Amino acid sequence: MTKTILRTLLATAAVLPLAGGAWAQEAARTDLVIADLGQPETNPWVINRHRFERCVAEALGVELKEFDDQNSEEQHAAQAESIIASGPDGLIFNPLTSPAGIQVARLLEENDIPGVAVGRLVVSSYDDDYEGEDFIAQVTQNNDTWGQAIGKATAELGHKKVAMIWNQKGVTSAEEIWAGVQSELDKAGVEVIAEAWDRLNRENGQKYAEQYIARFAPGEIDAIIVLGAVAGLGSQFATEQAERNDIAVITTDIDEQVAQFIKEGKLDFSIGGHWMVGGFGLIQLYDYLHGHPIENTQPRVGLIPVTAENVDTYASSLLNGCILSPDTIRSLSKVHNPDADLPGFIDAWQANWQDHVQ
Repeated sequence: MTKTILRTLLATAAVLPLAGGAWAQEAARTDLVIADLGQPETNPWVINRHRFERCVAEALGVELKEFDDQNSEEQHAAQAESIIASGPDGLIFNPLTSPAGIQVARLLEENDIPGVAVGRLVVSSYDDDYEGEDFIAQVTQNNDTWGQAIGKATAELGHKKVAMIWNQKGVTSAEEIWAGVQSELDKAGVEVIAEAWDRLNRENGQKYAEQYIARFAPGEIDAIIVLGAVAGLGSQFATEQAERNDIAVITTDIDEQVAQFIKEGKLDFSIGGHWMVGGFGLIQLYDYLHGHPIENTQPRVGLIPVTAENVDTYASSLLNGCILSPDTIRSLSKVHNPDADLPGFIDAWQANWQDHVQ
């Protein structure tokens, strides 16, 4: 959609009455094609993001086309260029790194196609750091509270000497999350004895955990904090193979295996739910394409800490099905509900999630 058409829609929306559902239902387009660019379905965050996003697309009558970047910065940019050349109505993308995200934003601006980043950040603060018209928002998670929750859990579990395995530098979100972890560890007097910044996959999770096991004797390390469940399971495998029961593994993201390991005590803690950014970003883009201005250019989804106490509820509800009903999804869109408050729903999600999944 060109800027001219979009401005016309915005002007029309400004003079039409917002009360009543009839106009909203009649105005809903059923021909929208939205492309999604992200990583391959090799980790629970991507799998769960796609699952919820597909539910949102179906509820809104949107055709969703998915593409992956093969976990390559070069492929991320190349795929974005190919996708945008095909002329979708809009783009949802999870930037592999912040520089890759900037390249996608530039392509959106050059081709007059609106797009929303979900998950990883393109810039730290959209309102302060970005100038443009077609990269319209970034729906992310609250990186500070995410990291703080991990750090706090680590301290409350009694760990004193920890190593970490984290995403490579240059991923703004990952750096912000670690800053949150570090703040809580410092507050509690927990020492970080080693750091590894690299691509997050099972092999690297296992590799760095094996290095820590060889380097630190019992009493010199008591936990490894890993960003990402795939790498976390690799670290858990390494500690199990080495029979190092003195080393706990604390991770993020949750799939069925992570949930089972938490239940069995093989993993101490994980945190999740942030994959809902994709579906929320799709609602934002859908409303924008119907002429509704963006109300919050950088909403932050709160994450749900998962321990043995609530893992059964989380696994049975958030790891299955659509999470939100089609009616609830449509109620979050201004197109179908003039009183919709998507930013408010996102703000309340972490505290209220069990109300929606029972």
